[in-house]
Amino acid sequence: MKRNYYDLDDGEFAAAMAASAFAICSLEENAGSQYQKKTRGPVIWPTEAAPMRRPSTSNHKASTEIMTITPTTNDKMQNGISRGSRKAENEADVWEKAQIAKIRKRHDELLSALFAWENEKKMMAKQQMERRKNQLELAMKRNLQHYKNKLARIDHIAKGARTQAEEKRRYEESIVKEKSNKMRLTGNGPVTCFCF
Repeated sequence: MKRNYYDLDDGEFAAAMAASAFAICSLEENAGSQYQKKTRGPVIWPTEAAPMRRPSTSNHKASTEIMTITPTTNDKMQNGISRGSRKAENEADVWEKAQIAKIRKRHDELLSALFAWENEKKMMAKQQMERRKNQLELAMKRNLQHYKNKLARIDHIAKGARTQAEEKRRYEESIVKEKSNKMRLTGNGPVTCFCF
């Protein structure tokens, strides 16, 4: 079970995932637009002679010469409106499909990472709930055992107290019976002492 970057809290992890997804999208969009500007931009052929500056190599100075480049008729034919626009549309379609495929792949990877994170968090929460449930059950068993022990102790104490009370009653009754037997034999009433 991977736990390397899932140790963050739920809110922190969600924010980190969103920020990283946004950063990746931004970087890829910037890289894609720069790539498009540099290599896949539309080629514009000049219709007239266009001046172009080129550094000369003579005297190793930074002087520039002006050269004119004129497109040939063959280049103009290839740059026809219908043919060039179809080619541009085809390139645009291919580029668009490639970019959409990249976006969908990135999106699928992000979703799979999110699902994996979600499943792991749910599994961890379920395990924690089961652990707490087991702890509660164990605590309830201990509590019940403690309660039973307390009841047994109370019963034992009460039984001992009842036994002592019964013995004391029998003893007191036996004393009263002895006195009453003496009184019957002697014919005297009970002696009460009025001591001051």
